[in-house]
Amino acid sequence: MNEAKMQGRIWIAPLLSAILILIFVLLASIPSFNLPLFVHINISFYYSILSLIVATLLLLSIVLRFEENTLGVKRLAVIGAVSALSAASRLVIPIPNVKPCTFLIIATGYVFGAEEGIMVGVLTPAVSNMFLGQGPWTVWQMLLWALAGWSGDMLRKHYPNISIEAFAAYNFVWGFIFGTPLDFFTWISATNNFQVLPEYLLAGVPWNLADALGNLFFSLAIGKQTIWILEKYRRRFDIEFRD
Repeated sequence: MNEAKMQGRIWIAPLLSAILILIFVLLASIPSFNLPLFVHINISFYYSILSLIVATLLLLSIVLRFEENTLGVKRLAVIGAVSALSAASRLVIPIPNVKPCTFLIIATGYVFGAEEGIMVGVLTPAVSNMFLGQGPWTVWQMLLWALAGWSGDMLRKHYPNISIEAFAAYNFVWGFIFGTPLDFFTWISATNNFQVLPEYLLAGVPWNLADALGNLFFSLAIGKQTIWILEKYRRRFDIEFRD
């Protein structure tokens, strides 16, 4: 395998590392698993740290997967502009969890593709949390919003002419796809008692519902206009000028 192909597949390394850590956690959590190396490991004590490492590795894998594709200056400008708008919306809209971030990230992936959607998803919490507060949750937000941007591209490939109502419904569902893993991280950071896990997940439902309803509202209110504007700029990128 030549050097170019090796560099293009470097994203596999953090992905495999994340999988190996998950296997390790699974095996070390089984009481009857008697491998000497694991016997004296209190794996539950490290759940929070290991989950953060796995999230970081998965995020790194996603970014490396698409980093090899060269983006033009205009596309980078769009990424910067939408990321700034998405990050700012978290700061200026006073209603908790009712933000257009997920909607904007999915719309970017839907119109421009996975690379742009992922980068907007990564940059949104990275920038906004400089003002809202950085922490281990930032990595999870970056990972989940990166997946939201990627899913926008998948949505376009399978449903290129999706109605705004179906697009809004998709964004509504993403309110729970985004929020539930964060609730899980909150639980695993506070305790590793599986008996109280349902309580943590149930406590997050109202907040996730607010997120989902916000996604639904913004999609129906400005979804068609937003996609039209993004499509307009994308078509400009596709124009080739010849002598």
